[in-house]
Amino acid sequence: MVKRMIIGIVCVLISVVVLSGCASKMAYLNTQKPPDEVKRDKAGCQAAVDGADFKDADSKQKKFDQCMKDKGYNVVSEDEAEKIQGFKELWVKSGVDFKAYEAVFIEKADLAQAKAKNSKVSDEEINNLSDEMLKRFSKAVGVVMPVIPDKDKTAGKKVLYISLKLNDIARADVGANVALQAVGQLVPLPLPGGPEGTFSFEGVIVDSSGNEKLITISDTVKSGKNSSLAGLEKFSQWQYAYDVMDYWADNLAALLAKERGQEYKSQLGFKLL
Repeated sequence: MVKRMIIGIVCVLISVVVLSGCASKMAYLNTQKPPDEVKRDKAGCQAAVDGADFKDADSKQKKFDQCMKDKGYNVVSEDEAEKIQGFKELWVKSGVDFKAYEAVFIEKADLAQAKAKNSKVSDEEINNLSDEMLKRFSKAVGVVMPVIPDKDKTAGKKVLYISLKLNDIARADVGANVALQAVGQLVPLPLPGGPEGTFSFEGVIVDSSGNEKLITISDTVKSGKNSSLAGLEKFSQWQYAYDVMDYWADNLAALLAKERGQEYKSQLGFKLL
């Protein structure tokens, strides 16, 4: 009976994995265009689509994609965008010599919007998440550049200031994960951790001397991003949040290394069952 149940679960999981790859959302990449210009371009292309006499969604999508290509965007799937630039939205000011910067200072993460959307999350939990985000980003970025923890000690140095804002958070379903971990000891497959939640954040990097924006980033991912396979970790309600923070921090470190002409090896490693 137990064996049949396990086989059934495996079949369902395989079906979910296969079906999840069938429909891909598109991303529009041009790191030289700031977010406001991207929004204007998307609005213009949407207006062009709405004004045309298309009868089906596929034709509308093709028209929109071609319009964005004509405006200078690389049109790819969101999965491909992740491989190309790490974040769904990215702008890098052209002509900046990032190698000239000596160090980084990272502000404590702003979770005001996440708190407003999750009224049941205590102030203590929000503060802990903010501290964790700062700690994890500091660790990852520190592989590429020195991180100065005290802002007063940045005086007289050419420093990048990084501000982070976590907009959407989701708790992990601890009960569901306990049950799935038990099954995970028996089947060599990644297992879901209950209903998916969404995490989103924004980041801005400025020059410390004049507060000039140099890089803006934003991303939205689902709960399972960078999660271990079931059975490996003892889950806490914020386990997915920690995993996503590590994923974003690693991508930011890779971006800074690229802009500085440095080699970078992902710090995430490979999580095994």
